[in-house]
Amino acid sequence: MNKKLQLLIALVLVAGVAYWLISRQPWSTMGELKDFSIKDTSSITKMFFADKRGHSVLLQRDENNVWMVNNKFVADLAKVQLMLATMHDVEVRNPITDNEHNNVISILATDGIKAEYYSGKKLIKTIYVGSSTPDLTGTYMLVDGSSKPFVTHINGFVGYLTPRFITSEKLWKNKIVFNVAPDEIKSISVNYFSDPHQSFVIENGALPVIKQNNIALNGDQKFLKYYLACFQNMYFEGYSEAKQQVMDSVKSRIPFCVIDLTKKDGKKIKLQVNIKAIDKSTLQQEDEHGTPLPYDTERYFAFINDEKDMVLIQQHVFGKIFRTPQEFLLKENARQ
Repeated sequence: MNKKLQLLIALVLVAGVAYWLISRQPWSTMGELKDFSIKDTSSITKMFFADKRGHSVLLQRDENNVWMVNNKFVADLAKVQLMLATMHDVEVRNPITDNEHNNVISILATDGIKAEYYSGKKLIKTIYVGSSTPDLTGTYMLVDGSSKPFVTHINGFVGYLTPRFITSEKLWKNKIVFNVAPDEIKSISVNYFSDPHQSFVIENGALPVIKQNNIALNGDQKFLKYYLACFQNMYFEGYSEAKQQVMDSVKSRIPFCVIDLTKKDGKKIKLQVNIKAIDKSTLQQEDEHGTPLPYDTERYFAFINDEKDMVLIQQHVFGKIFRTPQEFLLKENARQ
């Protein structure tokens, strides 16, 4: 056997041994055990998230292709799309070391979030999501059925992915309060409890009519139509972090106003608005004379329908619907 052939055989043997040794390392497991992504996210019809504290949430597309939260609330589409993009782009950054293994497994066992993804009734992927790496740029994850966790990331994104795997029902809910087109509105009533004489009702028939104390007023049609158009794309800012006892106390107080919107299909939306005390987050705490303001002029507490959660709404968003009957009778240039 000539030397060239011997050398070729030796190289092949060395390459084979090297491959075998590499393949025996902890990180070189079966491909599916480190494949965290779902490339065809359009096939996902249901997602389920659960943590070790007993919180769980189900997201599912209904027959109208609308994502729902626990079959009760419309989901925040931006968060749904972010989750789908996360599952499309997530990839392994690096394997964990042998020294890290037990600690990471312990983290996943005690604080991990279970995430399931379905296409129809078929479960297509289950992963367990842990905490961030010490440098806050990677996320510990484990594919169901594997004994080997990995550090994952999204290429180009600086940060960790755990906060995207939400197990709170209310944090998945859409923040919309009113999103009703004018031609879908049957009536709107605005009741000011501190000043009932400013309360009014708008009935939206062939032409909208404003009534005060059940008496029709000579309202300006342009302004009435403008007002009806205001009840679209109106979102609350966020949820109050107050304890339930505090929220119940606020809800039981006399509200600033209650707005009831009835749609032509019979569905109703109720918004109870309560005055909010000034706190450290309030930007304007004094008037132009330096006198402390009696309450927050930028934000209100609010309750939507019969839900227990208290939300925050902003004056610059909702102020346009806090009108009085007299404003509907003013000249056009005085209403801006």
